[in-house]
Amino acid sequence: MRKTAALAAAAALLLTSACSASATSVAASSHASCETTTTLGKISGAARDGLCVFRGIPYAAPPTGDRRFRPPQPVASWRGKTLQATNDKAVCPQDRDGLSEDYPDDRPVYTDEDCLYLNVWTPRPDQRKRPVIVFVHGGAARFGTANEPRYDGSQLATRGDAVVVSLNYRLGMLGWTELGDLDPAYRGSGNNGLRDQIAALTWVRDHVADFGGDPANITAVGESAGAFSLSAMLATAHPERLFRRVVLQSGSGALVQSAAYKRRMAATLPVKSIDELRSMPVARLLEMQEKTIETASPGVLGALHFGPYVDGTLVRGPVTERVAAGNARRVDILLGTTQDEMNFFGQLGPDAMRAIAAQYQDVFFPRELAARREQMTSVYRRGRSPLDASLAMFTDQGMRVPALRLAEAQSRWRPTYVYEFGWRPPSGFGAVHTIELPFMFGTFRFNGILGGAEGFAADRARLTTLSDQMLDAWTTFARTGTPNRRRSKASSRPYWPAYRAPQRATMMWNTSSTIANDPRGNERALWNGYSFPPFDLP
Repeated sequence: MRKTAALAAAAALLLTSACSASATSVAASSHASCETTTTLGKISGAARDGLCVFRGIPYAAPPTGDRRFRPPQPVASWRGKTLQATNDKAVCPQDRDGLSEDYPDDRPVYTDEDCLYLNVWTPRPDQRKRPVIVFVHGGAARFGTANEPRYDGSQLATRGDAVVVSLNYRLGMLGWTELGDLDPAYRGSGNNGLRDQIAALTWVRDHVADFGGDPANITAVGESAGAFSLSAMLATAHPERLFRRVVLQSGSGALVQSAAYKRRMAATLPVKSIDELRSMPVARLLEMQEKTIETASPGVLGALHFGPYVDGTLVRGPVTERVAAGNARRVDILLGTTQDEMNFFGQLGPDAMRAIAAQYQDVFFPRELAARREQMTSVYRRGRSPLDASLAMFTDQGMRVPALRLAEAQSRWRPTYVYEFGWRPPSGFGAVHTIELPFMFGTFRFNGILGGAEGFAADRARLTTLSDQMLDAWTTFARTGTPNRRRSKASSRPYWPAYRAPQRATMMWNTSSTIANDPRGNERALWNGYSFPPFDLP
C-alpha cells in the first residue's frame, strides 16, 4: 500500500476503527439444546462456554443483483427446515485493512455481497426476557465485520445475563453512496448502510424473544462509525421503536454528513450511469472506490468519505438539534470518548502524526472560529507541544466536545451518562481511538493499538479489573438505564452520576477509575457558540 493509501486506511480506523452464506446451511439440528424456533423457521446454534451461540443468521435478503444499491428487503423464511447458524466468516465487501481490523480469516479481499447476517450469544434460548445488547461495529463505514474475534459477545452475555447481538451492514460504495443524481429511483441510497442496521434492529425486536431476550429492552451499542450511525438514528422518526437505550463510543452526530457533502463525494465517481455500477464486478468496484478516496479524500478525509447523512427523510435534521428538541426523549444514552483519539495515527510514525496535525490546521479547523483561533491554540498549547496541541484540538472538535453537547442536549429529557477512557499503554501513543474495545468486550485483543498487548501483560490484574468494571457498567445500563447498581457497594467502581451542567460529571476509566467534574473544562468552553453542524467542508 502506498503511503497515502496507508494513511487513509489508518484514518478509516479512526472512525472505528467471505460474506458468503455457504457456512450457513439448512440441515438437521445437531445441537438440540441450542435450538430455537422463530416465525422464519428453526435455528440451530452451538453450545460454547455455557452459552448458546448462533452465527450467521440472515436478517435481510442478499443485496445482490437487482438489489444492489437498493434498501434492504425482507429475508425469505425457511419454515419446515432448520438453519444451521454456524457461519462465523461473513465479511461485507472490502479490501483487507491490515492495520487494525481483527478479521476472522486471512483473505486479502472480500467480495461476497451476500453478507447481511447477524450473530447471537445467549445464556439460553428460553423465555427469560433478558436485556438485549446489539453491537454495531466501526471502521469508517468502509472496513470491519461483526465477526471480528475482538467483538465476541461471550463476556457481555455471561456477566450481564444478557442476549448479545452483532451485525454486518453494507460498507463503502455499496452501502453509503448517494446515487440519486444519477438516477432519481436511487435517491436515498447514501443511507442504505443505515437502513441495513435499522433492518437488523427491527429483526432483533421481532425475533429476540425466541433467543431469551426482551424485545422491549434493547440497547444498541456502536463504536466509531457504528456510533455515528446510531446517533443518526436519534434524528429519525421515533428512535425508541428501534432501541430503548443507546451507547455511543467515540462517535456522535457531529460527523453525520450534510446532504451537500454526500452529493459532492458521489460526484467524484468516474461513472456516468447506474448501469455501470450495477454491472461492475465487486473487485473492480472496490478498486475504483479506493482510487477515488485516495484522490478526493486524502488523509483523515478518507475516514469520512462514507457514512450516514442528513437526507431530510430518514435522518430528518442535525442530530443534536433533534435531540435537544426531544426527538430521543424516550431513549437512555451513555456516551464517551478516549482521551487521545487522534493519536491513533502514531502507529504510522512521526511523519504521519505531523501530516494529520497539518491537515487539521489546514482543512478541518472551522472557518467560523477563525477570529478565535490564536486564542484557542494558545490554551491548548499549555503543557503540550504544538503537535500534541493540534491533535488535542482535533480530538475535541471531532469527538469529545460534540459528545458533550449531545449529552447536555439529552440531559434535558433523561439522565445521561458520560465517560472518558484514559488508560495509556506505557510504550504506545496514548489512549487512542478503539482502545476501549478490548476492555468493553473483555476479549483483550489489541489490534491497531501499539503497546496494548504488552501493557496488558505487564499489568494484567488491574486491567482485568478495569474490564470487569466496564462490563458491569455496560450491562447494568442495558438492564436498568443507569450504569449504577442499586447497591453501589456491590461494585468496586465509584458511583457514576448523570451528566448535567454545570457539574458535568464524567467517569474517567483507568486502572483507578474516578469521577471528574468537567474535565478540561477550560478547553471545552473554547468551543462555546460553535454549533457543530452536519459534517461538511468548503
